[in-house]
Parts: sequence; structure tokens; C-alpha cells
Amino acid sequence: MDGEIVKVTSRTRFMTPEELSMQAVCKQLYRNQIFRGFYVERCFIQQIGDYRDVIALERGERELEKLLLKSAAQLQIFYQRIVPRMWIGISCTTSRQQQNQLETCILTELNDLAFGEYWFCIRTLRFRDEEVQYKIKMVRPVDSQESSRSRHSLSSISGRTLTDRTEPTVKENEKVDSANNSESYSNIGLSDFAALLSNWRESIKVTVYDFMANDVNKRNLVGVIRFLVLAIVGIVSGLVMGLRFIGIFAVRFLYELSRFTHTATPIVFKLIDFMNKLVGGFFILLTMVWKDLIVNRGKKPPLDENRPLPRLTYEPSRFEIRQRRSTHYNSISNFQ
Repeated sequence: MDGEIVKVTSRTRFMTPEELSMQAVCKQLYRNQIFRGFYVERCFIQQIGDYRDVIALERGERELEKLLLKSAAQLQIFYQRIVPRMWIGISCTTSRQQQNQLETCILTELNDLAFGEYWFCIRTLRFRDEEVQYKIKMVRPVDSQESSRSRHSLSSISGRTLTDRTEPTVKENEKVDSANNSESYSNIGLSDFAALLSNWRESIKVTVYDFMANDVNKRNLVGVIRFLVLAIVGIVSGLVMGLRFIGIFAVRFLYELSRFTHTATPIVFKLIDFMNKLVGGFFILLTMVWKDLIVNRGKKPPLDENRPLPRLTYEPSRFEIRQRRSTHYNSISNFQ
């Protein structure tokens, strides 16, 4: 997305994604950089119309000096076409020259600090409308023993070039680290948390802008839209086919279940009747055994209980025989 302009709400000027990426790289390059320097003066900068504190680098900070000059030149070239009046807080001249200082100075804002030699820490870079400012925090003052030791080391190596020294000694680094660790906990405040949140916000913003600048283009958008359309069509068609198969399975399952119920109902009823008779016969058997063993125990059967009953016969009397005969003759005579 070359040429695309993104609006940043926290500034009054529009910035391109390339500018935001460059700012993120510069901040990462200088973050938590510890160096030794002299707070020499406070001067008025006519280009920005404000006062700035001047920090001169100590002679042992040759590597940081090269880095500052190189990055300042690159920033000047970059902002030449965007902001021609952009002022970068690096200077090569100062009105007050110390004994062990370099010509390169950092112009920044310090909080109520006396002139002298200190260990400083570059926290981040602040990019304003027409200024690039180095946010610097004082770590601790340099004591007299360190100053005398540094002067003695400089006089002992007067025959060698000063460019051979690229970093502080090991003992100085250990002292700086210990001082930084001891004072970092005591100096933590709301401003530190606010700076941390602002750094997180800037990093997230730069990441988003980098993504928008490098990955969001016409080709990728077309591919994403095509993929989403195909995915949605595939999901919808899959759901339709799944519902169709589920409906067919449900209808067939209910049909087979009804057939099974119709066929298995008589069998179930017969099984229930069989179990009923089985259990009932078992209890009847128990009842009869209990009756024979408990109820009828000790009873004597009656005598001649199995004797057959006598057969009764009926013989008519003579009078009845005569009467029947007379009745029979009378009926015959009447018929004739």
C-alpha cells in the first residue's frame, strides 16, 4: 500500500506507515542505552522556540557518538521530503567544553538537575511535529573516584588513539548496572507506568500499520474474499446435506421402530403372561405345601372316608301298577 496515508489521532500531522516503521526502529535501537556524559548547560533553540538541556558525551562513548551521528544523518535525509524543518536533538558544538568530553552533544529536557557528570539512560525517542527528542533519564552521579580514575586512564594511554576505547570498563558497567537496579525500584512512579503504556500503544500501532502497509493489498484482499465466499458456501451446503441426511435417517428410524413395536408387542405380552403364570404357580405351590405341613398337621382322617355311597333303587307298589294299567286301558278305549 505504497503512498497510502494513515491518520494518527495523537498528532496534528499525517504520517505514512513507512514513517511509523522508521520511528519504531529508532526507538528500539536506543531503548535503555546507558552512557556517561556531562550536563553542561541549558540553551535556547531558535528553530523550535524553546530551551533544551545540553548533555555532552564522555570520551569513552565513541561508539554511541557514531551511532548518534549516523542515525541523525539518516533521519535528516528521511524527513527532508516530509518535514524540511525537522530538528533532531543532536549537536556537534557547545559553548562550554569540559576536559574529557566529546564534541557530540544531546539536546533534551531534564528535570531539575545540577550541572555535572552523570550516568544517563536513553529511555526512548519522542517524535514531535518538527522535533526528534531523546528522552533521557539520569541514573546516578559520577563520584570523584571514578572521575580521577578516568583522567588517570586517559593520561596513561596518551600515546594511543582514543578511538580504541569503544565502551566503558567492566567495573564501570557493573557499577552502572548495580546503580540502575538499586535506583530503578525507588524511582518507579506513575510517569513510568504511563511511559510503559505509551510504548505499548506505539508498538501495537506500529505493528498494525506495518501489517496494513505490507500485507493488506488488492491481491490479498481478493484472495481473502474468495476464501471467505468458498468457506461460507461450503459450510451452508454441508449444513443442508447434513439436515437432509438427518431427516432421511429420522423417517426411516421411526418407520422401522413402528414395525418393530407392532411385531414385538404380542411377544412381550406372552412373555408377561408366562412370567405371571410362573410366579403365580410358584406361590400357589408354596401355599399348598404350607397348608399340608402347617395347617393339617396332627389331624386324623375320618373313618370310611373313601367308602362308596350305597345305590338307592325305587320299586313301585302294586296299587301304582294297577293304577297305571287302568289308566292305559281307559286311554285305549277312548281312542277307539
